[in-house]
Amino acid sequence: MTDSVKLLSDGLALVYHEARNARHLVKAGFLVPTGWEHLLSLPINKVEAWRAVQVVRANAANALTADKAISWFEQRFGKSLSSLSDLYANEHWKHASAFGGHAWRSVTTSVGALAVAIEEGNISEIEGAAHSLLIARHNNGAIRDKIAELDTAVGIQTGPWWQYHMGA
Repeated sequence: MTDSVKLLSDGLALVYHEARNARHLVKAGFLVPTGWEHLLSLPINKVEAWRAVQVVRANAANALTADKAISWFEQRFGKSLSSLSDLYANEHWKHASAFGGHAWRSVTTSVGALAVAIEEGNISEIEGAAHSLLIARHNNGAIRDKIAELDTAVGIQTGPWWQYHMGA
């Protein structure tokens, strides 16, 4: 269960990290910045933004429940997972018109499914949701590669669950 909360925390970190790009919608006039200030305050540079998310990621990883892990991110960034899903569904989000919609919406759904499975305590559901997250892809590749790249860039050891699946 501990590893599943840590995996959840990694997934949360990724989807909140990506949401900093809401600034493009704000700049183009497709999103009102009110309520998004905390995400918009993350650095533009992806590595620096990843570094800024690490305190929340670590706190969430040490949470005893999925709900508490999620609350660390919601408190810090002022947005829920469903708000991020809605953001990624915005028709003006880059690649939103791709088949199946923007991939980060699907990643966000996988993160949410893992949280629900953890809270319900169903081991087979947790394993299925974890697997879905570990094999998830964003518009430019596998999220396992993205997290490994970002962790390496900031000098953090990537969780073994991501490395185990590197060849999957």
